[in-house]
Amino acid sequence: MENNKLKNNEFQVIVIGAGHAGCEAALASARAGVKTLLLTINLDTIAALPCNPSVGGQGKGQLVREIDALGGEMGIVADETSIQRRRLNTRKGMAVQSNRFQSDKNGYIRRMTQSLMLQPNLKLLQAMAIDLHFENGEIAGVVTVSGEIFYAPVVIITTGTFLRGKIHIGEISFSAGRAGEPAADALGSSIERIGLPVMRFKTGTPPRVDINTVNFEGLEIQETDPDTAPFSLWSGECEFKTRPCYLTRTNTETHRIIRENFSRSALFSGNIKGTGTRYCPSIEDKLSKYPDKESHKVFLEPEGYYSHELYLQGMSTSLPEEVQEAYVNTIRGLENARITRPGYAIEYDIVDPGDLYPTLMSKSIKNLFLAGQINGTSGYEEAAAQGILAGINAAAVINGKKPLILDADSSYLGLMVQEITTSGLKEPYRVFTSRSPFRLNLRMSNAEARLSEIAYSFGVMPEQKMAVIREREAKIEDIRQRLVDYTLTPTKLKELYPELANPVPASSVTLAQLLKRSEVDIRKFKDLIPDINTLDSMAATEVEAQIKYEGYLAQQQKEFELRESMEKIVLDDSFFNELPPALTYEAKMKILAVRPHTIGDLAHIPGVRASDVAVTAMTVRKRMKNDKNQ
Repeated sequence: MENNKLKNNEFQVIVIGAGHAGCEAALASARAGVKTLLLTINLDTIAALPCNPSVGGQGKGQLVREIDALGGEMGIVADETSIQRRRLNTRKGMAVQSNRFQSDKNGYIRRMTQSLMLQPNLKLLQAMAIDLHFENGEIAGVVTVSGEIFYAPVVIITTGTFLRGKIHIGEISFSAGRAGEPAADALGSSIERIGLPVMRFKTGTPPRVDINTVNFEGLEIQETDPDTAPFSLWSGECEFKTRPCYLTRTNTETHRIIRENFSRSALFSGNIKGTGTRYCPSIEDKLSKYPDKESHKVFLEPEGYYSHELYLQGMSTSLPEEVQEAYVNTIRGLENARITRPGYAIEYDIVDPGDLYPTLMSKSIKNLFLAGQINGTSGYEEAAAQGILAGINAAAVINGKKPLILDADSSYLGLMVQEITTSGLKEPYRVFTSRSPFRLNLRMSNAEARLSEIAYSFGVMPEQKMAVIREREAKIEDIRQRLVDYTLTPTKLKELYPELANPVPASSVTLAQLLKRSEVDIRKFKDLIPDINTLDSMAATEVEAQIKYEGYLAQQQKEFELRESMEKIVLDDSFFNELPPALTYEAKMKILAVRPHTIGDLAHIPGVRASDVAVTAMTVRKRMKNDKNQ
């Protein structure tokens, strides 16, 4: 049915849940010209940041840039509500450097809500979904708690931690989607009843403290990095000034109190049945797994510019409130800190993502899409990235287009979807740059080159923005080529850049050759090529990355070809009897547990990194060569 012929309770796509996945899904669907309804339990907590009020991080920053390149909103909102900006991994290569921004929590909600409210083809409604509606065996809409049915041939579920969510604080547990909000118990039961494969996962959050009760004297301060590029090409001015973060540490007394109360932790008492993430463990989990470590970092991060609460990053817990207060007060700077909100663990239902096509449509129920934590992932960025893919593909169903399937070599989003839908999840999934063998190609700075034409073809990137991107890409290529072509004689080099002329080269050199040196920045040549000044900071980084990575990319291509040629090689018992020493400990444990049949099978084991696969391929190749020579 056409858009203008639909009744008030009829839509083309319905999105359940207005977290980060739901917001991106609804915006993408509506921007593709599809009449969309976004249902949420509470309009005041749209795109809430219930855990750390931050966006980005290792691998996650790359995802935010990919969302922006696909026409999404997260990068814009993060930029315009940031209170601190930092670039991580600056001592490593540019491909793995990542932005991480602290956002004003309330400002983020307000700014994302504004984008949703102003979006044509999109209606927001505060209502709790309790069931899916079917007609003639096909999905046909959503039933709300009031009994009203909203009709649509395509539905996207993005429920986060709300599906039969259960909060644990010590010996106490209660139903909740997150602190202060009801769980979606009825919808959780409905999803299980219709036959979707349900699993149980767990995550957690640390206590918050009153900033007025913290002593910052002697703590390590972390100021914003003013040179950090924004996430988005389209963001306006940030409405907030910057605020610092601080670093402190736990100590032996902290650890003593926690260890003495292990039995009262919901994690160790047996109250929690769901599987938690290894990559964001609770403080009691850290002490259990690393008993000899004398201290752990604790970052004091503001909840917002006007907020009087600090988030204790690194102190996620499910211990009782009085225990939390006792150990927090042993930490330097927090001796008199007053907890305003206790930390807690939360269990929730997920749907096994093995039931999903790479489009994020369910294999069991046609035209039902799932995105975000319901698919077993963790993190705002992973959720938002899945949301935009689900929204694009939901709209594609309505518009009669072929679905969008992203490859692992084109994006971290494609890698994530490939891994969660094919590898089988045993714990919450998180994106890391180390997961990708293509990470040199998947830079923050080239997201538009990889994805924006795709977004344009699906109608979620408007013509005006696409024209700007194309002009920007042309400028990047033009300046790259001019750096390659611009030649300096030894005499001219010594005259202009004497610090780069020691020793004096035997022949002329290009600016590109000079730029390949690790200590040289592209801005050094702005006087010779003034157009460098017209590049935005992310574009300047991309020109530099293309030149500096030229040799590495050629070598990487050879490694890809080697791996591809060896994927079907069988791993015999001798390989498992003597694993390559260079493999990571985690990879060794995973490989021995699975005992993969081929190198290709080994490459698909969760937790086995691209570097582990490369080490395996080279080792097997060397052994085969030695066997042949004997």
